[in-house]
Amino acid sequence: MSHSSSFEALRRALGLAALCEQRGLGTDEGRDRLYRALQKRWAGRVSRRHFLAIAAGSTLGAVGLSRQGELWAAPKPKPSIKVGIVGAGLAGLSCGYELKKQGISATLFEASDRPGGRCASLRGFFPQQVAEQGGEFIDNLHKTMLGYAREFGLTLEDLSKEPGEVTYFFNQQRYPESAIVDEFRQLVDAMRDDLRTLSGAPTADLFNAADAQLDNTSLSDYLDARGAGSLAKAAIEEAYLAEYGLEPSAQSALNFLLFIHADRRSKFTPFGVFSDERYHVIEGNDKIVQGLRDRLPNQIRHGARLVRIRKTSLSQLELTFQQDTGRSTSEVFDAVVMAIPFTTLRQVELDASLELPAWKLKAIQELGYGTNAKQMIGFQSRPWAALSSNGSSYSDLPHHQATWETNPSRASLDRAILTDYASGDRGLALNPRQSQTEASRFLRDLDRVYPGAFAAARRDRTGNFIQSYLAHWPSNPLSLGSYTCYTPGQFTTIAGNEGKPIGNLHFAGEHANSFYEWQGFMEGAALSGIQAASEILQKLKVGAL
Repeated sequence: MSHSSSFEALRRALGLAALCEQRGLGTDEGRDRLYRALQKRWAGRVSRRHFLAIAAGSTLGAVGLSRQGELWAAPKPKPSIKVGIVGAGLAGLSCGYELKKQGISATLFEASDRPGGRCASLRGFFPQQVAEQGGEFIDNLHKTMLGYAREFGLTLEDLSKEPGEVTYFFNQQRYPESAIVDEFRQLVDAMRDDLRTLSGAPTADLFNAADAQLDNTSLSDYLDARGAGSLAKAAIEEAYLAEYGLEPSAQSALNFLLFIHADRRSKFTPFGVFSDERYHVIEGNDKIVQGLRDRLPNQIRHGARLVRIRKTSLSQLELTFQQDTGRSTSEVFDAVVMAIPFTTLRQVELDASLELPAWKLKAIQELGYGTNAKQMIGFQSRPWAALSSNGSSYSDLPHHQATWETNPSRASLDRAILTDYASGDRGLALNPRQSQTEASRFLRDLDRVYPGAFAAARRDRTGNFIQSYLAHWPSNPLSLGSYTCYTPGQFTTIAGNEGKPIGNLHFAGEHANSFYEWQGFMEGAALSGIQAASEILQKLKVGAL
């Protein structure tokens, strides 16, 4: 599963390359042999369009499925127990909902005028279609998000059923997937020793010397050191730039190697099932946010920005907020869940009375975040379809990096949305105040990938693009970034420490979920909130609160 629909195509190409190298097969022969094996195993239910996604997992190893710990049956809580949750995004809402089920009405504080955080749907801008400013994709292994969708009676569109392939445009030309696979095969062979010496899942608490060495190597330097071909390097760097949101020179090589070493979120048998099907809530993903909000009546306080937290003499936690009115207010709680990004927690005064250990402060102050932004453009036709593409693309052009078609189930011959997923330096540099300029730059490069795209974008009589929307998360003061991205050295110094509670101070958010589960995804945010609720309930159970 990935943040972009294009990333799975790269992963499956890597998987096919590894399979062919292991079996000594030609690329076409490996593709056909794997397809036949899957057809036999799944009684003809696997189409050629889907089988490569399964192949990606069958050759890359396995670890256990992400787990959602069961909430224990807590005793009836003390009537006086007070829980404060800072942040009403998916993490905070999920935490509040789980506590509510156990009889605890937590108070949620949200700085903005809406709940949801980085889950924010865009309605009314594109006629009869819904786009996503933030989190967009739900995998069929995202049991929490899918469960919420069912509970709230929402409809899912299955994007894996959309026809077409991914377009690769590098070095001024298009490449078929087979060309990418052929170069990957050479790289896979050069990576064998590294893959053998890596431990299963390095974290700050448990890693070996090889983990540390590779962790402190940037992705860009690693590809150079292993002699990656120009096409393979371009494809990998653009894919990981989009996937994690920072330049390859600013990412740990383990972001790449751990995907190849073992898919961290799926369990495989030989030719087993990898879940690459991708869903989107047709009504908008933030309908899940609204469903959670509606189950927490009168519990969310908007316009409250946390400025200070300290521990009282009674070991309670005092939160101080700056209100929209400019007035400061303070409130004391028995337990607090910090469900805001570390990028914004850095702006909060963390009083010495909290006695936060150095490793926790390091995670808060230094954890890397991507600089992804999403520019969505409305079209009056679908020029990518003429090239047998589904709208997903990668390129090394200055103003085009990765794209996909958004809400395709509601598209038509004269209506479509394409998302420009800008990342790294480009994502950071996009200017929401110059949306026409940014749209024009993107569309001119897109026109090289999909000829006719510039002319197909919706414009008014003056030539202005009338359906261009830029969601710029790096400059949003309540996010200051997109989602977690480990920079060189952070797997072995930070990973695993983000979500650890310190006494009665708990942490939630996509960053607090493990890299080896669903960190960086809506699912990870929801799971982290559930985990924080579980921790509080356990303390109640043993009388620690």
